[in-house]
Order: sequence, then C-alpha cells, then structure tokens
Amino acid sequence: MWKAILIDDEEIGLDVLDIMLSETGQVEVVGKYQLVHEAMTACQDKQPELIFLDIEMPGISGLDAAEQLNVICPDAAIIFVTAHDQYAIDAFHTEAIGYLLKPVAPAKLERTLGRYAAQRNKQSPQTTGSVDSMDNDEHNNMELEQPASPAPSIATLSLRVMGSLQVNAVDGRLLSWRTRKTKELFALLWHYQGNPVYKFTILEQLWADVPAQQGQKLLHTSLYYVRNLFKTLGYDDVVKYGDERYWIEPAIFHSDLAQLLELIAQQTVTAETVSQVIALYSGDYLETEHYTWADAYRIELRGSVAAYLTQALSQLATDEQIAPLYKLLELEPDVDRHYEQLMQLLLDTNDATGAARVKELQKQLWAENRER
Repeated sequence: MWKAILIDDEEIGLDVLDIMLSETGQVEVVGKYQLVHEAMTACQDKQPELIFLDIEMPGISGLDAAEQLNVICPDAAIIFVTAHDQYAIDAFHTEAIGYLLKPVAPAKLERTLGRYAAQRNKQSPQTTGSVDSMDNDEHNNMELEQPASPAPSIATLSLRVMGSLQVNAVDGRLLSWRTRKTKELFALLWHYQGNPVYKFTILEQLWADVPAQQGQKLLHTSLYYVRNLFKTLGYDDVVKYGDERYWIEPAIFHSDLAQLLELIAQQTVTAETVSQVIALYSGDYLETEHYTWADAYRIELRGSVAAYLTQALSQLATDEQIAPLYKLLELEPDVDRHYEQLMQLLLDTNDATGAARVKELQKQLWAENRER
C-alpha cells in the first residue's frame, strides 16, 4: 500500500478523504493535518508517497505549499483536492499528478490513483516532475475534475415523513440509505427546515453514546454518504455548512408534511380538504423511525390536526362528519365525546352495527384505563 498524508483545514474534508482512500484498499493514511506547517514538519519523518493537498489553506495557499513540500519530500506525488475549479490552470504548472474537485467522486479518485500507479510502473524520472516536462500523453491524462454545469431547473424530490420516512427520486425510485444513522442524520437536518444546526447539537442527538472523537468521525462519514446519495441524482449541494453548523435546503423536497400544514392553515374548510388532511396523516410524524428528538413536534402536530378536524366538524354536512370523527378516535382516543358524537351520527344514518363497534371500542378503552 502507498503511504499518504492529507492536508485540509476542514476536519470533515480530512475524515471523508480518509474513508474514501481506505475503501480503495491501495492507500494507508499515515497523517492528517489542518495546518500546512504541521504537515511539513511531519513529512520528513513519515516519507509519504502521496500528498493530498487542499488549495485554499489559511496563511498559505496550497499552490505555494506544494512548492515547499516538493523540496521537503521530493519523492512524494501531490494531488490537489479543492472545492474551487478556478485554480485548475495554476495546478497544471505545479508538480502535481492530479486535481480533484470536492466532493470527490470515488471513480475519479480511483482513476487518479491508477494514473499514479502507471507512472510508478514506468519508473520515469519525470514521474513527479512538472506538467510542462511531461510528454503529451501524460499531460492529457492529468484530468481536471470540472463541475457539471448546473441544470436550469431541477425537479423537486418527493419526501414522506408522516408515518415512515422515505424519499423518492423524480422517476419514482425509492432511495436507499447506506446506514440507519445516515437516514437519521438526513431526517434531523431536514426537520429544522433550513435552519442551521450546530455540529455539537447533532452529535448530542445522534451519537451521545460514543466518545466525542468517534462521534465526529461518524458524523463526517454519514455526511459524506448523504451528500454522495443526492449527488448521484444531480443535487450537488444538499447539505450546506458554515460556522460549525449544517443545514439542508428544504425547497428541493416536496413533502407530505408541507402539504398537510398548508391545508390545516386554510380558513375555508370543505369535505375535500378534510379528506386530504386525513389521507396525508397516514401516521404520526416519523412514527416508525422512533427518533426521540422528533417526539415534541410529533405530539404538537398531532394536536394541531386534531384541533383542525374538531373545528371542521361544524362546517361539514352530517354524512361528511363520519370520516373525521373516526380519525379523531385515532388521534385522541381518550376523549369520550368523540365516541358519543360518532355513535349518535351512525345511529342517525341507520348504521347501528357501526355504532355498536364504536361503543365496543369505548368499553375497551375504559377497561384499559382501569388496568393502568
């Protein structure tokens, strides 16, 4: 395996690249540094074969750092990893074998490592020479990872959070999550509806039971998986970061919760809107996921929908009140007046069998309450 050191002022960048390199099975990361001078000090001792270097570094640019690293570790090959493609031309005039744009695509990383392996096999003295000194074929093989041109408009993804959590692509395909924590991290960030969430809040909610250092690595790994999942669908910047906080732009998702909230906020109540509310409330908010951080809002939303349906009863015709009353039994099973009102309504509409079933449900509730 080749030894490598990673230099990036963002800890998440170091952890994600560390994970990606370990997954290739070709590279052993022997050092990760957020400051260039620390990497330079360690470089002589560790003697890496590869140096992955971010270009935008505090105090010194990666391009300048590359020149100094080439003096300290003349046998090491440099690969730039950066979020900014405007440095591409400058990178061609440094002693680097590759230039990758964040977020790094695994296939592009594999190709860069393959190019490095090919150059080593040639045992050419120009392996780590400047691009200007390479022959034309080698020059052409040094890929620039250009970002895809943004689409003029990207369709929103379908998101379901009532009952269970699921995301569907534009073509209807159900997305699969790499891990349960990846899914929960997405849910937590979306839950805040575009409001930034501090890293430490995320760690407390999702990884409170593991040591802090391990929790941060798990967070960075899960963030990488979330970003990579949506990148495959053409959404390159789903999770945003700034000032130690992360957030998701909710506008790219069309959710059943947003539809539900819009309906219950309307002043005019009709049988159709009530029917839509009942259909959308297929279960409590993230009910089957059992996320404890969602409990408070789950209870609040259930109460809001129950209040809406209770108020709607007075604006509906008699035969239109049956469905919302059944839903109220589900949302507020301890409220006796819902049973009494529904039983009377069923009797008035000549449904004695239905009224008897509701009466039996009420008796079961009373029996359960006595046993508590």
